[in-house]
Amino acid sequence: MMKLSRSLVTIAVVGMAAAQNKTTVSISVPSNMSTRILAPDVYGYSIEPVWLDSYLNTSLASTLLGSIANVTGKGTPIRVGGNTADQTYLYPSSPLPLTGTDSAAIPDALTATRFNITPRCWANAVAEAQAAYAGLGDSLVAFELGNEIDHFINKGWRDASWGVKTYIEQFRNLTGQITGSGWYQALAATSNSTHNNKKKTPTFQAAVFADPPLVPDQQDEIDDFSIANLTAGGITLRPEEKNIISSYAVHLYPQSTCDTPRWYRLRLDLLSDHSVLWKNVSQYIPQVAAADAAGAPLVIGETNSASCSGKSGISDTFGAALWGVDYVLTAASIGIEKVYFHLGARSEYSSFTPLPYTLKNETLVPGIRAGWYAHYFLARVVSSKNRNCGGGKRSEFHIAALPSANSSSLSGFAVYSQNDDVKKGVRHAGGKELRKLVFLDMGVWNGTEGLANPSTLSATDGTMFSEGTRPVSTFEVTTPWAQGATVKVVRLAAPGTNAKSNVSVAGTVFDDETGEPAVGGEGAQLGDEYSEIIEVGAAGILRFDVQRAEGVLLEVGGDETSVGCGDDGDHDDSQHESTPGTSGTLRAEAPTSGSEPNIDPSMSEQSQVGEPGSGATGAGVNTGAGTTREKTDAEIEADRLYEEAMEEEYAKREGGA
Repeated sequence: MMKLSRSLVTIAVVGMAAAQNKTTVSISVPSNMSTRILAPDVYGYSIEPVWLDSYLNTSLASTLLGSIANVTGKGTPIRVGGNTADQTYLYPSSPLPLTGTDSAAIPDALTATRFNITPRCWANAVAEAQAAYAGLGDSLVAFELGNEIDHFINKGWRDASWGVKTYIEQFRNLTGQITGSGWYQALAATSNSTHNNKKKTPTFQAAVFADPPLVPDQQDEIDDFSIANLTAGGITLRPEEKNIISSYAVHLYPQSTCDTPRWYRLRLDLLSDHSVLWKNVSQYIPQVAAADAAGAPLVIGETNSASCSGKSGISDTFGAALWGVDYVLTAASIGIEKVYFHLGARSEYSSFTPLPYTLKNETLVPGIRAGWYAHYFLARVVSSKNRNCGGGKRSEFHIAALPSANSSSLSGFAVYSQNDDVKKGVRHAGGKELRKLVFLDMGVWNGTEGLANPSTLSATDGTMFSEGTRPVSTFEVTTPWAQGATVKVVRLAAPGTNAKSNVSVAGTVFDDETGEPAVGGEGAQLGDEYSEIIEVGAAGILRFDVQRAEGVLLEVGGDETSVGCGDDGDHDDSQHESTPGTSGTLRAEAPTSGSEPNIDPSMSEQSQVGEPGSGATGAGVNTGAGTTREKTDAEIEADRLYEEAMEEEYAKREGGA
């Protein structure tokens, strides 16, 4: 067992001593919840082509992504694409070579209308695909054809006939040319003749729609694009098409800076609100079902806190980091297998920025922002490497949202592994074993520390602060874990919702200049650090404290009772609960040892703003749903009315967006 640093223990003791007027939060972990796959590479990045050079030619990105791979055993998926992908034009030659691409100019991504390239970069869809594979090799996972195609009428790139039917025709034409080309056929023959599963031909990520299904005022144009309509339209009618589509993609931005009306609606407390987030994500439940039925998972191929590059003071705060964790886990719990966060070297929502730049009359330095710690915390959540297995093998994880931890200011999740063996000290249910719990206090607490970060705008440093003492809640969680079992605690912490710095995961921080982690504790290694260790009490009850605006991961057992060995995560599943390494966009993966990042493409910007939920149960209120007692008649009727309302809502959009 690793030793905790004295500083960490002191922080924990002081924090508990300072807590006054604690509230008690009672939560139960039901034994019969349905689950979805929690992939080790559930968190990805999306990079505009215009910014790709900035990230690849600096060491910060490769160092940071290498740290993720060291913890999860899986490279971070990266999608390359977006608005500047749609605005790329081919020229015969150029006098200005740039990093081997012969780009005529690298335009400002914030104002670019063209991104000119020469044949040395890409020639056409077929040659582009071949060049991508030549450069990326086995790191290349999938191609995207077009970015936010449901905006093409509005942009003047298609006429009013543009819709699902025409898209399918053009998709078949382009994919047929690529898969029928000599290089692809040669690769397919090699793949079919070897037992090396890593030698796979690239697949395709279809759809790439931007407009959210249930937010009419965010519809960019009138069309029939939706995953349900696309799959019903027969995009996988032919077996060869079903085999090459590894995923379907949608884009989602909960807020926007693209225009004045939406700019005025931007709010950090709306972003860091689980009820609002649930409304945004749950609208895709029918789309997930349609994708599953068609044979491939749904992913959110491009997203972030606010479209059109985000907003400092919201996008670069700890509140946005908590939102990022909640977003990824909520999406995974309904079957969305990957979430790609958009990056730009000069974007205010980027988790890290590789180069210095001037923005709004301020000179910003390269660095790491609060959002990066969301990614590292999630790496700890999805990590299932077992040191006792050898070979870096992982057990398959599944996730479910907890009904009794579901309100505007609280969300909770249960993480399960496959029940291959009966482990001592852990009770089993439903063929899966509860391994981890995640709780996120999403309540707003604006502190007075950690307000500045030299890679963010100083003009947006916090000026409004919460009064009194930061609230602390005592959680009492009823688990299936045996009394006396040890539970390791990993905390995602910061001085407040408004903090831009002083963020940590189990005390670990990352150097802003090098990206190297500073791990607390003598002899500690990245991925092994914990904030504290607690024990399960009588009747499986686990007690611990959580501050306002804090994330907590709880992992049962030490290395001696770690999860079973299982497979390495690369396999097929009829429910598409697990296809790590085979879904994504023209995507590559960061290395598992932390050298160079790998790449993956597509992107763009759209938005939607929800309103706070009116029927929240309140933070910590035990609804009774799924606990040891039976549901009351009133609860059963409430469930029925909710399902009926959701069915009516979905029926409204049967004909398309």
